Amino acid sequence: MLREDKDGRYKHINNNSSSKDESSIKSKGKSREKGKYASSTENRRLVWNNIVWPLILELNKPWFTIEEYHAKRDAFCSSYGDEMKSKVAGGFVSLIVKGLLLKDKDREVYSIHWKLVPYMRKRLWLDYGEAIRLISTK
Repeated sequence: MLREDKDGRYKHINNNSSSKDESSIKSKGKSREKGKYASSTENRRLVWNNIVWPLILELNKPWFTIEEYHAKRDAFCSSYGDEMKSKVAGGFVSLIVKGLLLKDKDREVYSIHWKLVPYMRKRLWLDYGEAIRLISTK
């Protein structure tokens, strides 16, 4: 930064506040964590793509019991730590809230949305994004 002194000459001045501003800008450039909605979507996608839809295709029926789900979930989570179990639990509940999965009132049975049944019968791979688009369109 240039400043004029008493004699009318310009000289360079080292301003410490500018270096602090630069360091604070650099520290703000760190990667951010995902927001609440993005992480919920990620958890739903994780559960749908790795546990629920493969289980539906494996059983070849549009519903599954909680025991069948637990077996598939435990097989998936065995290679991961405790952190994965909480993500899977949150993702499963979130799939129910979104309407992809429906819980039977009388039994411990979960079924998929009725619009997804033709894809199950044809044994087609249905990604989470495609499934959510199918049930949300009228």
